This record gives sequence, structure tokens and C-alpha cells, in this order.
Amino acid sequence: MSEREALETSAEERISRRGVLVKGGLLAASATVLGNPAAAFGAATATKTKIAVVTHGDTGSFWSVFKKGVDQAVSDLKARGVSATQVYANNDVSKQVAGLNTAIAAKVKVIATSVPDASALKDPLTRASKAGIEIITVNSGLGAFDSLPTYEVHIGQTEDVAGKGAGKQFKKAGAKKVLIVIHEASNSALVQRASGVKSVLGASNVKVITIPNAKSDIPGTKAKVKAAFNADKSLDSFLGLDPDVTIPCLSSVPKGTKVGTFDVGGSIKQIQAGKMLFAIDQQQYLQGYLPVVFAVLYQTNLNTVGNGAPVLTGPGIINKANAAKIAALAKKGTR
Repeated sequence: MSEREALETSAEERISRRGVLVKGGLLAASATVLGNPAAAFGAATATKTKIAVVTHGDTGSFWSVFKKGVDQAVSDLKARGVSATQVYANNDVSKQVAGLNTAIAAKVKVIATSVPDASALKDPLTRASKAGIEIITVNSGLGAFDSLPTYEVHIGQTEDVAGKGAGKQFKKAGAKKVLIVIHEASNSALVQRASGVKSVLGASNVKVITIPNAKSDIPGTKAKVKAAFNADKSLDSFLGLDPDVTIPCLSSVPKGTKVGTFDVGGSIKQIQAGKMLFAIDQQQYLQGYLPVVFAVLYQTNLNTVGNGAPVLTGPGIINKANAAKIAALAKKGTR
């Protein structure tokens, strides 16, 4: 049987979110939708599309940009009957589960959710899928729920690849040993980032410490980072996995320490000032914008993207060479 025949047979059995091979689908979809949202849907019949966005995030520098992406997409597609509710659980698992349960009860069409802890969200997302609700994972949770029959796609960065990107930046800078702080104990994505760094620099050249809820106790976090450097004089580099952790710790690391971070926030100013080498940018505005677009495209036109692979929003590298351009966009709240 040819590939085309196989795809046609599969489509007859069930229209799958991942059964349609769309080479270059992301490029085509994003170019059309971002340029002219209404035109992307052609003559498709208008329909009500209720979307629930439920994340483990807070409302800090990272997730506020994500939210801006969601808000902009809903605004752009409002004429198509799109509406969205949003929950930011601030790493409270029970709050995130409650948000998912509320979405199921409201009979939304699509749930877009981050998955820092797959085991904690397995029950509500399984029930959502059984109820016929489309599921899109964003930011974290790659591969966690691919088997659910209504799963569409993951939108975000591949964390281990992003970690490798950070490792390469440190290697290029001549780093000897890097201290990494994992600031959310239950977030598997952060562990994957650290593993990516280790794969480039070697496990013996990376020290990882986990500080649960590090962002809610910055003085305590700074003290722990300072203690780690005092205890291991071979450390010459520091990687925070969130700028809200990395930037405050700049004053806790020894002078001359090579510093990098994940995500943007206020890191651009630090890069421009020479206090930080780089930031790994996963472009969270896209992580908020694209789920709304993809949800509507599927609901109105049965379009799918990814073919089982994630739609990657990074990683991008922000350094002194491009920091000024990114800073101009950050002022608009989109980076």
C-alpha cells in the first residue's frame, strides 16, 4: 500500500489530529494566520470555539508574555466565535486540576494545558479526552499524553535540546563547572534542561541543586546559591532556569562568574550590561498564541500540524549581538 493510500485509509477510519502529513504546515499556518487571521479560514462556517487555557504558571515575567499571546489570538479571532478562559495555577497542582475539571464541566471544545507533572493531570485529561475535548499541551508535557485519542500537538521547546543550547553557550565561553538551580521540584521540564547541559559539558562539570518554590523565597534562594559557590570553589558558572531566579542571584555569585538563564524577563538589560552571557528564549508569546490558532483551524477546517511531532517555539539565543532588537520587542510585551 502506498503512503497516500495508507493515509486515506486512516482518514476513513478516523480523522486523526496526527494522521495528516503536513510538511511545512507550521510555516504555512503561522504565516497566513499571523498575517491575516480571518483569511486563514477561507469560507469555513463560523462556529463557537470555547477554549480553556490551564497552566501551572504564575503571572510573572514569563507567563505574562504567554498570556499576552493568548489574549491577542482571541482578539484576532473573536469574529470567528472564539472565546477563552485562562487559569494560572502558580505551581498549585490542586488549582490546575480544578481548572481542568471546570473546563470539562463547561464543555469547552479545546483544552490547552501545560504539563509539569503528568501523573497529577492524567485523570482529568483522560476524562477530557473521553468527553471529546481536543487537547493541546503547551510549554511542558511533551510526549506525556500523545496516546489520548483527542490529543492534537505539543507547542513549546524541546527541553533537552534547549539545555544543550545552554551547554554550548557555556562551552563556547570556556566554562569549567556550572551550578544549575531547579526552582520547581515537580517540573520535569527543568530536569530535562539540566540534563541537556550535562550532555554537552559532562555530568561531572555540572552541579544541580533543587530549591522548591525558589521564586517565592528569593532571599533563601540567594543564600543557598551563595553557599553552593562557597562550598565548591571549582564552580565558575551559574545557570538559572528562570530570570526571576537568575537575576536576583547575580549578587550572590562570585565576581567574574559566567551567568546564563532561560527565558527573557529582565535578562536583556543584564546581557546588555555585560552581567549575563545569554538567555535561552523559548518565545512564550507563541506558546500562548498558537494553541488558539491551531484549535480554531481544527474546529473549523480540520487542519492539523506536527504529524505527531511537536511544534517548536525555540530555543532562540539572546546575547549581546541581538539584545537591543529583542529589547525593543520586549517593551511591547511580546518577548
